[in-house]
This record gives sequence, C-alpha cells and structure tokens, in this order.
Amino acid sequence: MNIRSGLLLSLVAFLCSGCGQPDDRLPTARVSGTVALDGQPLTAGNIMFFPDSGGKHAVGMIGADGAFHLSTYESGDGAVVGKHKVVIQVSHGSPDGTAVPQKSSQIPVKYTQRGTTTLTAEITAEGENQLNLNVLP
Repeated sequence: MNIRSGLLLSLVAFLCSGCGQPDDRLPTARVSGTVALDGQPLTAGNIMFFPDSGGKHAVGMIGADGAFHLSTYESGDGAVVGKHKVVIQVSHGSPDGTAVPQKSSQIPVKYTQRGTTTLTAEITAEGENQLNLNVLP
C-alpha cells in the first residue's frame, strides 16, 4: 500500500468514526396507534410523547383515520423506552399548506399541554407498542 492510499484510508476511517448513532441517544422502540375523540377518529393534528426520565420527545402526525407513527431521532424510530406524558394538539391546514393549531378544538385544553395532560403511556423495548387512545370531551 502506498502513502496516498494509507492517508486516504485513515481519512475515511476518521470521518466515519462519527457516522454512527450519537452517544446521547436513548434507546427507542417503534410506536404506532390511533387517537379518537369520544370514540370518533381524530382526523388531524400532532401527538407528542414526553419521556418522564427526560430526553428527546417523540412526535407523530395524526392521519385522517386517526392513525399515527412516532419518531424521535429518525423517521419511524418510535419513542424512548419508558413512561411518557402524552400531548395531543389538533391542527388544520392553512391556504399555504402549513398546519395551524386550532383554538376551538373539542379536545379539552388539559390534553394539549405537557404540564396539564393526564394522558400517559409506557413504551417497552420488546413487543408491539400499539396504542389506541380515546380522549373524552
């Protein structure tokens, strides 16, 4: 091997040493489910899972059928393993295609903020984390 090849391999190895998962990432598990308001699917909005132990929260968009999939660090990676507070924020599309929070949502205000929500979920490392949440008005 010549010096150029050795330097090139060293450079590639150095650059790739940072290619893995950052050390501060907590373990996640896939999470999906549905959100309903008094038994009827919620058709728009966001759902957020805030881990009790700290760390990055997970977010998912609520689809027209009430379904969601959570992401924390990467698309579809789920939520941090452990207990969470769950927040639901309803939104609707604006003329420019962005989501705008609805102030007149039928979801009680307590479920829309981390400090007041009573919705909780526990995410496990093994098995399915399939959650079906029903919020009462």
